[in-house]
Amino acid sequence: MSITSLPKLILKPVKPSLKRGETCPDLEANITESCILVGEDGSEVGLFLKSLPKDLQKLMNIADQQLRSDNVKKSLMERITQYTKPDGQRAAIRLKQYSAICGSCAPKPHLRLPYPRRSPIHVDRKSEAFVKAMLKAGKLSMGLISHYIPDAYAAHLQAIKNRLPDRWRFTPYFSSTISNCNISAPIHQDNANIKGTVNIIITKRRNSKGGNLHVPDFKATFDQTDNSLLAYPAWRNLHGVTPIIPTYQGGYRNSHVWYALDGFFSC
Repeated sequence: MSITSLPKLILKPVKPSLKRGETCPDLEANITESCILVGEDGSEVGLFLKSLPKDLQKLMNIADQQLRSDNVKKSLMERITQYTKPDGQRAAIRLKQYSAICGSCAPKPHLRLPYPRRSPIHVDRKSEAFVKAMLKAGKLSMGLISHYIPDAYAAHLQAIKNRLPDRWRFTPYFSSTISNCNISAPIHQDNANIKGTVNIIITKRRNSKGGNLHVPDFKATFDQTDNSLLAYPAWRNLHGVTPIIPTYQGGYRNSHVWYALDGFFSC
């Protein structure tokens, strides 16, 4: 992969076949190579990198290893995921799932959490290596955004300058991160994010297939291989994740996501 240039892929709107809340079927990836994502008007929308630079790979190896260890406290669940295979048949698979959050948590009055707060992970010394790796990886990732899609980078900076106070930032660019293991999100839209920002999604996986981000508005499914990066404005379109299917015992697909929440503006 050249650091100097990438091909551009125009995202052309289509009539979406999936609605909010629906489970994403097992779709084949149709965006498989590194590219700059642009709208029909030529504006920068996002970035897909099939492989990370070596320095960022090393950081993400540390972060993912720590996430899978007992050093990081996680929200745990075990769920039976039902999905539709390419041949139209229904199938189900039982997966151990968990997640961990770094950075800031926005107020959630409906959960009796009316005030913003930092994730409890920051007071646990065992999680220090994980937090540091996620912090550094977020900064390096935004360096790639600045290089490949400078207009989107500038828009992101302006948006957080306007809406995200310094005290609630994790890295200079985001409020929070979430690391998910084996979680296939249904079709949804990140309406709580700051408009004008991009999410960074780095994928780590082993012995698994599926688990690719799908955007119904463009019928775009990204081939999120191990050590791939996707930058996308998650507030802009509905999207979901195709079923994660282990191909060997212990197989997994983890996503490490950096994002900027809008809930701190009035805090």
